[in-house]
Amino acid sequence: MPTLELKIDRLEKLVGKELEISELEYDLQWISLDLEDINEEEQKIKVEYNPNRPDFASPEGIARALKGYYEIEEAIPKYDLKDSGITLNVDPSVKKVRPYIVCGVVRNVDLDEDEVATLMNIQEQLHWAVGRDRKKVAIGVHNIDAIEPPFLYTAVKPDSVSFEPLHGDGYPMNLEEILLLHEKGIEYAHILEGKEVYPIIFDKKDQVLSFPPIINGVITTVTDETKNLFLDLTGTDFKAVNLALNILTTTLSDMGATIEAVTVNYKTGESIVTPNLKPTKWEVDSNYINDYIGLDLSLNEMIKCFKKVRMDAEKSKKKGHLNVYVPAVRGDIIHPVDFAEECAIGYGYYNLPKTIREGCIGRYHPIQTLANKIRTIMIGAGYLEVLNFILSNSTRHYKFMRNEKNEEQLVQIANPVSKEYNTTRTALLPKLLETIQFNRSEEKPIRIFEVGDVILLAPEEETGAKRKLKLAVATYHEDSGFTEIRSVLDFIMNSFGHSQNFEVQPGNNPTYLEGRYGEILLHGNKIGELGEIHPEVLQNFKLEFPVAALEIDCENFID
Repeated sequence: MPTLELKIDRLEKLVGKELEISELEYDLQWISLDLEDINEEEQKIKVEYNPNRPDFASPEGIARALKGYYEIEEAIPKYDLKDSGITLNVDPSVKKVRPYIVCGVVRNVDLDEDEVATLMNIQEQLHWAVGRDRKKVAIGVHNIDAIEPPFLYTAVKPDSVSFEPLHGDGYPMNLEEILLLHEKGIEYAHILEGKEVYPIIFDKKDQVLSFPPIINGVITTVTDETKNLFLDLTGTDFKAVNLALNILTTTLSDMGATIEAVTVNYKTGESIVTPNLKPTKWEVDSNYINDYIGLDLSLNEMIKCFKKVRMDAEKSKKKGHLNVYVPAVRGDIIHPVDFAEECAIGYGYYNLPKTIREGCIGRYHPIQTLANKIRTIMIGAGYLEVLNFILSNSTRHYKFMRNEKNEEQLVQIANPVSKEYNTTRTALLPKLLETIQFNRSEEKPIRIFEVGDVILLAPEEETGAKRKLKLAVATYHEDSGFTEIRSVLDFIMNSFGHSQNFEVQPGNNPTYLEGRYGEILLHGNKIGELGEIHPEVLQNFKLEFPVAALEIDCENFID
């Protein structure tokens, strides 16, 4: 989860109200923020926000929400958006590589040290949360006084254009050289992999503003003397580039700058004006909202709640319905249930009546009860619990384990954020070995376990897949071996009262050493496996000591 450090004095200026840390500690939770750390001496707090709220990536964004919460300023914030008179033309060639671009002009920029840090942070967060590490959205910030409009967004052959990139070595490089030699080129070259042409932005004099999503040209370098900015946001998702531009420009406006619109002309005949801060209109059913939050609010009361969360609302022509207007910086509203949540936030969760309905006393699911019991057993055996992501990397998960599988056998992620997380795990052991790899310099022995879900294909299920609870155990030190991991298995089976019901039979598995591997049978049915990890697998994970491990399907222990 992303975090943001807030200075109380700066937040007070933005909100227009004197604030106490003890007060904020209570209030922030009601606008969907978690308090992570408090520094009373320096009057700072660190908050954690959901990745689907990138508008919270700045003190300005949080101040907007607090103004509504304290009823200082309600409904959608108003911004004075002027016409810059500047145009950017889009050549159809970019469709092959990076089809969308939006722009804006920001004038009279006068940022202090904290605001500069905020601007850098919000760009980083937008690249990550909205831009999928520049693949979906990339942001360019330029000194507009160093260039001349109109601008051109086009695509060119990799070796046809040269310019001096920002943070380069002081000499021109063509686009291919930048991808091979420049630090940012090397880092983001994978985004343009396999493309025949690369995107680029020129000004009227054919000076290069940017080579998106890689690097800007040195000619538009922004310094502490820069007062006027040109923003370009390119990407593969039109909604995403618009959202990022809206968040960035409104944040700069809240810092005191003036924002101006740019006309973007597509040669297909379409023209758009950006940034577009027009709110999105939704029609919502008041009965639906009341049913979700367990209240009986009138339409007027709901309108008040929506205005407190910085939305606008009015009665619809349709009986019992509201027209709700969502600000252009909110990209997280995608379903009517989101309005039920926003209405509850505006009403105040602390004001909701506390009731216990008949039959609603909760209890642990049997699988969760089993998982907790297994954790107690393993901690009693002297092992340390780890918790890993359910998403994994197919190379580490299969190839590193000497376990090749066809794509038809795997649950693959259609649009992964990165190659690090492109599949779901079907076993826990690969992630345990990865954990050992990251901690291999720590004191030995390393004895760890994980109790968690794996995802398996299941055509008979409605979703085509199912979850299974598994336990994996690994021990890493110079004397780790089969005898040690077998004793752990005996301890687990004795703890569950199955000491007479299980056996270990020899078998073959390419992940384990031949002759040092066994299949675990309970009442004659295979429930897992154990053994010493194959040296090639150890080498793949850069491990120098032997590893003994086991993995069991835990659901076999449920009566």
